[in-house]
Amino acid sequence: MKYWIERWSQLRQKELISYPEDFQIHEVYKTSCNHEDLKSGFRELHEIFTHCYEDILNDPAGMLLPIYDMNEYDYFSKEARSSRNDSYKYAKIFYVLGYSGELTQNGELRISADKLKEQCKALKITNIGAFLNILGNYGIAAEGLAGGKIKNGTEITVSFPDNKNAAAALYNLAVKANNTNRFEDFCRLNYKLLKDDWDTAEYSNGVDAVSELFHSERDRAAAGLIHEELLKRNYCYNFQGWNEGPQIRYYKKSADRDRNTNADFWITSMDTEFIFYFRIKNMDKVIAYIKTCPESVISNFTVSDNGCANRVSGKCASGISYELNGKTVWRCGCCNPNFRVTPTVDDYLYYINAVEMAGNKKKT
Repeated sequence: MKYWIERWSQLRQKELISYPEDFQIHEVYKTSCNHEDLKSGFRELHEIFTHCYEDILNDPAGMLLPIYDMNEYDYFSKEARSSRNDSYKYAKIFYVLGYSGELTQNGELRISADKLKEQCKALKITNIGAFLNILGNYGIAAEGLAGGKIKNGTEITVSFPDNKNAAAALYNLAVKANNTNRFEDFCRLNYKLLKDDWDTAEYSNGVDAVSELFHSERDRAAAGLIHEELLKRNYCYNFQGWNEGPQIRYYKKSADRDRNTNADFWITSMDTEFIFYFRIKNMDKVIAYIKTCPESVISNFTVSDNGCANRVSGKCASGISYELNGKTVWRCGCCNPNFRVTPTVDDYLYYINAVEMAGNKKKT
């Protein structure tokens, strides 16, 4: 992998949410087509998105996206940030086509050229005609262009000749996502967008907002159990966004949640992988308990990290050092909580218990 756009398009593809063979569709969407046809269109659209993200990964220049070398531009550069945004480019194009158009009885989207240009400008999409031409590679036909460009006062027709139900799926998903401010769910083709009516999105308001990106059912189950357990113990939480994926942070005090500080636990999707972060400040209080835990748990507490620049400079105030089973362990806590594991349904309680046993005060 050489370019930043490749790295981020790979993540966009991984974030496409797996869907079951059968899923709930609200009655309001029957006005466009019956549920079986809509599911057929959804599956077609999912395949198109998958191939589109693959093509960005394999040939970003051919997909008309700028390329920035990862060896030349670091993670925090404006070029890397630009590439993250560009990895959504085709999802944005599908999005604007879907919610700007009117769905016809014969399965086409008719779009006012003036409205399309206006919406493209709002989403910072330029040269839409060239991108519509690229979409022809996925069996999507765009009619009404003049010399490959959109002419004011005209109408564009977008269709899926191989499966006209895909136009209905695109229209319903895009309009619903636009109505409910669920753009990322559209990019991930979250089938749950169709669960409620046009203006309601009550799904994924809990741990599912993160765990639905995991590809392992066992990881999803463990995350759900952690969430339930922390709520039982009166933790409150909020949602956060990272470049690598969403997360939930859990706090003992609502005041800490409101200030977004001192979170004890994070459930995180890291490139769609489940990572459970937790913070322990005083290991002396829990060493004896950890020694009674299963070996799989103990081993996670015997791993050191290198720390960050603060450790090198001697200014670190967040890292901790402790002895366990004859090893001296260092855990950095400057940027993230100082421990990260991927717990199972069998061992997640040991980590929660250790945090609570240690308390929230660092050893003095």
